[in-house]
Amino acid sequence: MTVLDLDSIGGEIFDVSCDVCIVGAGAAGLYLADRLSRRGQSVVILEAGGRVCHDGNRLGMNPAFPLDLYKGATEGRAFGLGGSTSRWGGLLIPHSAHDIRDGEAEDTCTWRHIVSVVRKNSNEVLATLGFDHEENFDSLPEKKIPDVVRASRSGGLEILAGEFLPFGRRNLSHLVAGNSGKRGRLRIFLNAVASSWTINPGSSGPARVRSVGAVSRNRNRVCVEARQFVVASGAIESARILLEVNDAGGGAVFPSTAAIGSCLSDHLSCKIADVAPADRDRIAALLGPKFSRGRLRSFRFVESEAKPPAPRGFAHFIFEIDNPSFRLAKGVLLSLQSRRLPKIEFTELIEGLGGLVQFSFDRYVSQILHIPTGTPAHLQLDIEQMPTADNEVSLGNDRDAFGRRVPMVRWRVSEADKENIRRTAERLLRKWPGESAGLPDLIPVLNGGVTKPHDAYHPVGTCRMGSDSEAVVDLDLRARGTRNLWVLSTAVFPSAGTANPTFSMLCLGEELTEHLAKSL
Repeated sequence: MTVLDLDSIGGEIFDVSCDVCIVGAGAAGLYLADRLSRRGQSVVILEAGGRVCHDGNRLGMNPAFPLDLYKGATEGRAFGLGGSTSRWGGLLIPHSAHDIRDGEAEDTCTWRHIVSVVRKNSNEVLATLGFDHEENFDSLPEKKIPDVVRASRSGGLEILAGEFLPFGRRNLSHLVAGNSGKRGRLRIFLNAVASSWTINPGSSGPARVRSVGAVSRNRNRVCVEARQFVVASGAIESARILLEVNDAGGGAVFPSTAAIGSCLSDHLSCKIADVAPADRDRIAALLGPKFSRGRLRSFRFVESEAKPPAPRGFAHFIFEIDNPSFRLAKGVLLSLQSRRLPKIEFTELIEGLGGLVQFSFDRYVSQILHIPTGTPAHLQLDIEQMPTADNEVSLGNDRDAFGRRVPMVRWRVSEADKENIRRTAERLLRKWPGESAGLPDLIPVLNGGVTKPHDAYHPVGTCRMGSDSEAVVDLDLRARGTRNLWVLSTAVFPSAGTANPTFSMLCLGEELTEHLAKSL
């Protein structure tokens, strides 16, 4: 592997060629690059940030917000080697059969495909990420909390397990750090902002991308010619890039019906119930995160039979741990994840060290995450925001520091979204088994109204996959209207679904590896 920082050199222009050029060094781009290069393909990654990840405003790449501020486009993304994996929670959980809803026309077809790909590739993705066991997202709850599973199922709730990457592996830059390049060749250009595209129009067929040019802040440039190009830049930036590609091709690269940038949506997250103080320790013992085979696992609830128009979603307990030891451990681990040295005051160190003994004992002896006695807990609901054309990514008239048109992110939470939250919360709490089934009762907190749900930094929908006329990419992730341009990001999901999107996206990346390997 070769890494070149365009900002660290002066006045040079590079012309390179490769089998596959990937734009973006976040989770999707790094995973795909590692898989392809280990198969012997030559790969070039263009990454807008540097070795340490920063927000878009640090690079001059923040969007404009004509409506409400969408934090998924600011705090929820990062530029640099590792992208948002430099700051995410590392939770892996797949989309599943619970995402397939009869009666949703095209979306049902797309979700069936996504779920099929996830089932096929889950174990390969886990192995690539360093796990030594097969997936058990469905079966682990019955092993760890069988009584809770039976009680919940009787009320119409299923329990699924999530799996956390260890802090040392959450930044997926570790995938390429161990790539020796013996079988393939991997080159990464940092501080290389993709800013210009050369398109060969198809006179009687699909267009072909010939090259992409990238520029650094000090005006160094690299031009990459490749047989295949993959946009792996997150939901906001992927839509922006496809709109730029279409402009470079005279507005005729993609079908006029392709809804690029349309239907931006996310999970909307809201506290729906509290755990009574007398029940806090019991709920922590029952449903607090637990270790299995050395891996931290968590649990979430989904409705067994939710039908349209009810949105997809999930609920999970949040334990509001806040003490010096927890803050110390979290601060150190997050700094290491983001590849920065931790900044710790001496008093913070002294206050936090004592409690780390208990954290370590519970971790290695009791095989649970230490939750101090009396820790407040609540039930959090995350539901998918209903896709609407009113929420979108488009190109504005202003230019950023790299000469690119600034993306306009139009996004807001509608009254219909709030009503969906209220109805879903009421339905879930009715299904909660409670004391009659040996579980604590819950205290509803919405009281008939939803005031301020927040997004979960899971943007989707802006480059939707499908087979209908408005789909931006087909079910193989190829951009419609092109021969050699593909999209791998959360942008391709039709909606947020019942799970955090990263794991399912990596499963799609495993499938794309096969498609690209066959086409080269």
